[in-house]
Parts: sequence; structure tokens; C-alpha cells
Amino acid sequence: MKVSSGMAIPCMLKPSGNRLFWHSMHGSSVKNSLSSSSSRLCSFSCDAFTELEHKNWQRGVGAYATGFGPLTSQAVPTLLEKVGFPARKGEARTDGVNCSLVDVACGPGQVLSAAISKAKSAPLEEGACSYTALDFSSNFLQLAETNLQSEHPGTPITFVEGDAQDMTATLGDSEQFTSVTSNFGILHLSDPDSFLKEGFRVLKPGGRLAFSAWSAPPNTEAFDLILGAVKDAGNPNVLLPEGPPFFRFSDPVEIQRSLEEAGFVDVDVTVVESMKWTNVSTSEELYEIMLEGTARTRELLRGQTKEETNAVREELKRRFEERVLVVGGKDADDNNGAATTTKRRPLRMPAVVSSGRKPLRSEAKQRDSKYFELK
Repeated sequence: MKVSSGMAIPCMLKPSGNRLFWHSMHGSSVKNSLSSSSSRLCSFSCDAFTELEHKNWQRGVGAYATGFGPLTSQAVPTLLEKVGFPARKGEARTDGVNCSLVDVACGPGQVLSAAISKAKSAPLEEGACSYTALDFSSNFLQLAETNLQSEHPGTPITFVEGDAQDMTATLGDSEQFTSVTSNFGILHLSDPDSFLKEGFRVLKPGGRLAFSAWSAPPNTEAFDLILGAVKDAGNPNVLLPEGPPFFRFSDPVEIQRSLEEAGFVDVDVTVVESMKWTNVSTSEELYEIMLEGTARTRELLRGQTKEETNAVREELKRRFEERVLVVGGKDADDNNGAATTTKRRPLRMPAVVSSGRKPLRSEAKQRDSKYFELK
């Protein structure tokens, strides 16, 4: 391993336990008409955790796009680099010549927009690139479609409403894509390993998958601030449906194990240290974005009493000011030279981008041959 610094409402629930939040954290074509999706039963098996995520991502589209969008977009160049999109002339990466990308949990469409821009300016293999956006939130798909049609009019894009953990019904056949990406989408799945296996299935041999997730606190300062404020001034023991640890994919050892178990080789883990939350300048802004533009963290904040909420907001303000205020030099207007100026620095929010490659058929045969020789 290389390390560098379908709709769900109404939803038939499977039995699911509850878990304390604190432990849980530590031109286009359209498939599955978006306009009629709200009246359908979910087309995939949906547990209580998925229902919570789906409910919040249907309602939090605008808050996420404006609040988190400027931050999460900073991971996109690394995602595209790690999947090698688009393949350049003379670069033999996959069995067969094609240039095809599916972005899973596409959100507002940031990855596809950057990919299309990159493809337009790059010398490509023969054959046009194809683009597919998949999300379980019809509202996010509609936002992605609006954004992409505005930014790249005339580019054919397929929008698919479906489950990242079982793409058989919506994407169908195996070995369709040269690249699979997911920008922070893996954090919102009840079974991330199923997504990795599905990503492997739909990739062409030689194709690559890459996904992003947040570094664990204290490296991600916003999460460190909000979770610390709740822990010390509020109630961190809010019950939520059972779900995977939020920061599971910040651990390189766990990442390598998960990707290799799904069948990937050439696993790479890259920390994007440069990411900063430049559009958040006050604790009030941070609190509102976390409340309106997240899923699990929103439920943590909503689970506080009125008194706890007030205490959390006050503690968050104190911590925020202490963290982001930087003392400057002497004030030029001060005759005594004693006064100093202060400025705010943006919160540091590094992401971990993980990737792996599906072996070529020839590599798979060699691996199988060696396996049977050992047997």
C-alpha cells in the first residue's frame, strides 16, 4: 500500500439496533424518473440508518451545497488523479478502449463537472467519454442535473437514482466503467463494504476506484470543535440507528484491508492536507451548517435539550474563537507599539483519498494460477 501525507421513502425497515452517537462517530438521460420517485416504495432494502441518512439528504441539499460544497470540492482533483481520469492516449489501463466514469453519491455534481472539464482539455483515447451520476437522493440528483446542464450544456450524462450498496438493479451489467468515484459518499452508507464490492464489480479490468473521507479529529478541526463542545457542554449520548464508525476510513490499515478484501490491488492512501474551510468564519455559521447540512451530526445536535443546546453553542463559540484567532504584529496606528492585530484563519479540514485498481484479466489469471499451485 502506498500512503501519502433507488429512493427510500416510505421505507420498509429491517431490524436494527441503536447506537450512542459518540461511539458511532468515533443534454442528459435519466433512469428511474425523478419526478415520480417520491410516490414509490424504496427499490432497495433499507435499514433504519439508511432511512435517517436519506431523510436528511433529501432535506439538506441546499445547506450542504452552499456550506460544505466549497470545502468538499477541494478533494475532487485528487480523486480524479487517483482514478486516472481521463486516460490519455497511449496509456493502457483497462481491457478494451473506453473512458467511462460513474460518480456514486454524486451530491451536487462536483466530481462530474471537474471530470468533464478535464476531459475536454485532455488528449483522450479513441471513443467519447461517458458520465453517470448515481445518488439515492432524488433532490440531490435534480440539483446535480441543474448544475451540470448549466456548466456543461450538451454533454450527455446519465442520472441514476439508486443504492450505492447494490447497483445491480440500476446500473446492471458488470465491467462497465473505467473509473468509479465517491466524494465523501462512503460516510453515509450502512454497509460500506458492499459499495466497495459493487464498485469492483462494475469496473472494467484495470479500472480504478477512489473515494474520499474525513481525517479523524483533531486533524479535522470543525469536527473536533463541534464534537468536543457537545461532549463537554451537552449530551454526547444521543441514541441513533446502528451505523458504521464515521471516521473508519481515516485509518490506512483499515482502508487497505477493506479495499483488498473487495479485490483491489495497488491500494493508495493520500491525505489532502491543504483543505481548508474558507467559507466558515464564525461559530454560528459552523453550527448552522452542521445542523442543516449533515445527517448524523444533525441528529446529535437535534437530540440536545434547549438548555444543552445553549450551552453547546456557547462552548463552541469559545473554542472556535480560541482556535481560529491568530495574533498578528503591532498595530501600525498604535503610538506605543503595544497593541496587536488579530485575524481569523480558516479551519483545517484534511481529507483522506483512498484508491485501488481492479486487476487486468491477465493478472487475475496469474494470481489464480499461483493460488492453485500453492494448494
